[in-house]
Amino acid sequence: MKGIKYILLLFMMLSMLSRKHTYAQDSTPFADQNVDDLGDVSDAFQEAFFEALKQKGIENYDRAIEQLNTCIKLDITSSHPILYFERGKNHLLLKDYDLAAADFVKTLELKPNQEPVLNLLYDVYYQNRDYENAEATIKQLIPFDSQYKEDLARLYSATRRYDEALTLIEELDEEKGKDRFRDSLRKRIYRISGKKDVDREALNKDLEENAKSEKDYLKLIYLYSDQGNTEKAYETALKLQKLNPEADAVQLALYKIDLEKGNTENAMDAMSKVLGSQKISAKAKHRVLNDFLLFVNDNPTYAPQLETAISTFDTQVADSKIYQNIGEYYSKKGKKEQALPYLIKAVEKDQDNVELLKNVVTLELENGDYMSVSKRAQAALELYPSQPIFYYVSGVALKQQEKLQEALDQLEMGVDYILDDTKLEANFYAQLGEIYAKLGDTQKAQRYNTQASKLRATN
Repeated sequence: MKGIKYILLLFMMLSMLSRKHTYAQDSTPFADQNVDDLGDVSDAFQEAFFEALKQKGIENYDRAIEQLNTCIKLDITSSHPILYFERGKNHLLLKDYDLAAADFVKTLELKPNQEPVLNLLYDVYYQNRDYENAEATIKQLIPFDSQYKEDLARLYSATRRYDEALTLIEELDEEKGKDRFRDSLRKRIYRISGKKDVDREALNKDLEENAKSEKDYLKLIYLYSDQGNTEKAYETALKLQKLNPEADAVQLALYKIDLEKGNTENAMDAMSKVLGSQKISAKAKHRVLNDFLLFVNDNPTYAPQLETAISTFDTQVADSKIYQNIGEYYSKKGKKEQALPYLIKAVEKDQDNVELLKNVVTLELENGDYMSVSKRAQAALELYPSQPIFYYVSGVALKQQEKLQEALDQLEMGVDYILDDTKLEANFYAQLGEIYAKLGDTQKAQRYNTQASKLRATN
């Protein structure tokens, strides 16, 4: 029975992983619940629960809700908040917002202060334009991560509380560095509220009175940039640089403008200063290096400067997303051996990123790192037991190590999880055919090879 309870808990944990804009590090609200605390559940409960997960997986949400209702009736003690959480997600997928909200509220009553549940509850309120409850919910999320202030700023904008929205955007810019989403939101607020000209006039006045205020110069630079007034932004940036040559932050404005103006060498120099600065935030450096990647992608002659920039960044900032960007950059260039270390760093810092994990094991397999593939794929299957790609790479890696029976077991289990991917299915059958041939079972080898050929003929 403990095996069943472990599987039930695993499904609970997996159900938390599909978030469209989660900032949290912990996406499993029931992860701290001891397996034994679940108690013994009946066979009818188990059958209904797994059927609910199955029906949700094939997008039969009404049927999933019916099965969860059965579980709730059987759950006399109401001790399993996951039942209401799962039912709420199905209601949300059906756009039954009131029912979804009620289930998420019930989940929080049973298991308070769970970030992923609050996240979905906020989504429900926002999509239903219930801004009052959405605001109350997002304020509960901000202590988890100040990044949620962006959502609160968006709410303030939707309810025409523009000053409060702009204040939150400024707070986040100072804390985390400039960001494209916030720049876009700020620009929209200026456009619909008519505040831009007022703010620019006030900043100009402040500059006249306090010509050495780096903060105000930077705000003015960003305002001009938002307007598309590159010349004025550049002129203001140079003025600040002249007044304060040590102002590292001004390089954030100069590199972008220099790139737009075609002053490539100046832009490269500004980027290097940003990445080497001890005063500029990791978030801002991330953005600069990403711009560097995009620029070098179109201008490969500057690849050596990019290599130096990557080296500088790597010693200062440990960031999953930029490691992924760097890895994908090298991968697109066909430099898979250079790509792999960065992708591995990325997945080690973001272990819930299943797509990234798929890329890593696939690339390791192509590179012939069979022992590493076996270890990583088996760990992945503990978290994602229904992902066929992990069975596939595990099977191929085991085959290459001449562990034929183990490889066979992996491939035969994994092929049952394939949905609408004839290319992958054909690869499974081809590998099975090859293994059975090695084992001397020519009849099965021929059968699987024939299946693989038929599927490949349809592609």
